[in-house]
Amino acid sequence: MQVVTVAIADTDPRRRAKLEQSLQGGQGVKVLANAMSNGGVISTGPGLQRRMDITAIEDVVARVSRLKPRILFVDLSQSADEDFTLLGALTRECPETRVILLTDKSVPDEQIIQALANGARGCLNHEADPFYFLKAVRVVDRGEAWVTRRMLSKIMDEVLH
Repeated sequence: MQVVTVAIADTDPRRRAKLEQSLQGGQGVKVLANAMSNGGVISTGPGLQRRMDITAIEDVVARVSRLKPRILFVDLSQSADEDFTLLGALTRECPETRVILLTDKSVPDEQIIQALANGARGCLNHEADPFYFLKAVRVVDRGEAWVTRRMLSKIMDEVLH
């Protein structure tokens, strides 16, 4: 079995550590260094979600280019413009890296569908069972998509209408 390299781009250190811990136990999976830099992350204020500026996006792309992970987990926030800028840059600069989105219930389905249309290969909720993170890595590594059945139904509706 070939080792699948994985990196994580999430500004929340607690979530990132939880995901790293979930993945490190997986046979054939190697977690690489953090794909986020502390210097490029800006906070939008107390209690508000952290967001990336253009410099941080360029930094993430540079780190991913250097690390060359097969799979990259990326937090999909409610700041769609920044997320789509990052996805576009990753698709152009790191075409061998496959992106899996990390979401929560606040992210609208339409935004997830648009992110998938912009190059993401899968989507998981931050709170998913750790087993599914490893399974998603293996499935996406094989070239398949990883989405829920509900999301697949919404994608089919988009395609058919």
